[in-house]
Amino acid sequence: MAAIMERADENLLPAVYKEVSETFKAGPSDLGYLTFIRNFVQGIASPVAGILVINYDCPTVLAIGILCWSLSTGAVGASKYFMQVGFWRDVNGFGLAIVIPALQSFIAYSYKDEVRGTGFGFLSLVGTVGGIGGEAIATVMAGCEFWGIPGWRFAFVLMAILSTFIAFLVFTFVVDPRRRVSIEHDIAKNSTDREDLIEKRIPI
Repeated sequence: MAAIMERADENLLPAVYKEVSETFKAGPSDLGYLTFIRNFVQGIASPVAGILVINYDCPTVLAIGILCWSLSTGAVGASKYFMQVGFWRDVNGFGLAIVIPALQSFIAYSYKDEVRGTGFGFLSLVGTVGGIGGEAIATVMAGCEFWGIPGWRFAFVLMAILSTFIAFLVFTFVVDPRRRVSIEHDIAKNSTDREDLIEKRIPI
């Protein structure tokens, strides 16, 4: 679900470039700047994700990243000035920079070596579905109004709400696979130690 929302969020702004351009009187170079600045921040902040995943619980890192992009997405939908949109796209890039490596790390730890490729393939598949779905929904909503709110703004707010819900689910229910592997290893070690003690027991 996090992968679906991540790709949907990435494709949300390009799907409504026309409406954003008309709202903020922005030209093609301005819209290109929004994409550039998000990708730039995402690239610069990507190493931070590696540090966070190593030192902290993976679901917690994922939830923080999702909250960053959900906050920024909702703020873009509420922005009155183009520079506000640019700032919140920076925050969006930071959130995506955290989520993408954390997701890949989660997949790597969740699957055994022989089926790990399947896990990454499935991650790519659901991400593509999310990207297509997010772009299609935003395109359809862009030309409408919902309770007096322009459709493109409503799409951003809706995406923010859904992303926040996903962050809550991830933080509450997802278990770090490294913790599960550690527990299984400890159980196996205790079982082995117990068997060794039984074998070495001196009969009375």
